Amino acid sequence: MPASPSTLLPTPAIASVPRGLDLLAPEALAKISRLELVARQVMDGYIQGLHRSSQLGFATDFAQHRPYAPGDDIKRLDWRLYAKADRYYVKQYEVATSLQAHLVLDGSGSMAYQGRTDPLSKFRYAQFLAACLAYLILHQQDSVGLVTLDRTIRQAIPARSTPAHLLHILEMLDRTQPGGEAPLAALLHRIAEQLAHRGMVIIISDLFAPVGDLIEALHHFRHRRHEVILLHVMAQDELTFPFNRWTLFRNLEQAQHRVRGDPALLRRLYLQNVAAHLAALRRAAGSLYVSYRLLRTAQPFHEALTGYLARRMQKRGL
Repeated sequence: MPASPSTLLPTPAIASVPRGLDLLAPEALAKISRLELVARQVMDGYIQGLHRSSQLGFATDFAQHRPYAPGDDIKRLDWRLYAKADRYYVKQYEVATSLQAHLVLDGSGSMAYQGRTDPLSKFRYAQFLAACLAYLILHQQDSVGLVTLDRTIRQAIPARSTPAHLLHILEMLDRTQPGGEAPLAALLHRIAEQLAHRGMVIIISDLFAPVGDLIEALHHFRHRRHEVILLHVMAQDELTFPFNRWTLFRNLEQAQHRVRGDPALLRRLYLQNVAAHLAALRRAAGSLYVSYRLLRTAQPFHEALTGYLARRMQKRGL
């Protein structure tokens, strides 16, 4: 059975409250605790996640019989059933497996942007997503790690499954602040090289990088047989460009880069470029069997996350 929330969140001493606990919003936990995050692909020969695979193998709990077929290992024949039915049947078993997930959090300067009507910045939104996913993965007794990046890989916590590990992840999330210009695709390549075991990689980012470079990085993960989830976080302003008067636009990753212009002259080209960027990401994700989800910071993060997880559970067999 999954660990209870009380197991994952030890009651802290009143004088020393661990950092980052505010990232676990009670309304979000109440919803995601009823959901699960399961790998859809076969890794290392078995389906991973939730410790009980639908793939039939040779170990742990008996699942069912099936008729013997030429080439089956005769050691798996059920001789007692043969004595009763005078027919050969093979025993099949469920295989206990576990999921190793790695959260990759983009901490570049552009993630600091907060839409004029959005309750959270993109980075704060991403922090909540990462915290809830870490909780969920540990809640189902799987292991999770965290990588934060900006100009380089800032910090990395290896994947573990102990209850106390959640507090370590929450503290890192709380201490991380967005800043700097991230060579996102290059850093994703480095992460792909450093992950020793196949598992699930969950990238939380605004994905402001050339699509071609991002596709190559995603292909690198897939080549190494990781399952990849792309959670694309964008502010509502970035999707709709609602500005209607002369505006000074600042590059949050390069302080010296500023442009003053009439939004009416920029809107059409900007929206065309955003639409092309999103379409290219969706096409690439589809061709590489990467799970892609656009998340708008105007929508409460727990609604966006539970909606995504619920649909993912419905398509588990795909």
